[in-house]
Amino acid sequence: MNGEAHKAWDEYVQRKRTERLSEAVQVWSALVAGGVDAETVLAIDFVHFGPSQARVENLRGELAENCTVTTESGSDGYWLLKGTTRPYGVTLSADDHLAWVDFMCQVASSHGCVLSTWSLNAPSLDLIVSSEDFDGGS
Repeated sequence: MNGEAHKAWDEYVQRKRTERLSEAVQVWSALVAGGVDAETVLAIDFVHFGPSQARVENLRGELAENCTVTTESGSDGYWLLKGTTRPYGVTLSADDHLAWVDFMCQVASSHGCVLSTWSLNAPSLDLIVSSEDFDGGS
């Protein structure tokens, strides 16, 4: 990437991080409205994207330590990393969830990628809430 393209990408990544953090607050509110609390076991599924296979594979290497992840070619030349905490569940507080989203944004950014979407599934409540259901833009 040349200097101008790199600057544009960095600005895009920061804008997406801000959007994801806004969505995280909305996601948690929807979870609480559905009965989720800090003791509810959740499964998290997520998607990152990046402009090259190499960047996505590097991110995969880091996230594979704690999640099941796969990579695949996406549309428009982008690459996708899809991950899950399944078959294991996690318990989260509102602050834990926000910190997880922030971490996922930061780790993606460190590899030149972006957190795209995530969903939380509470099987005991038959509830799934996805970040795609909310608008993180301001």
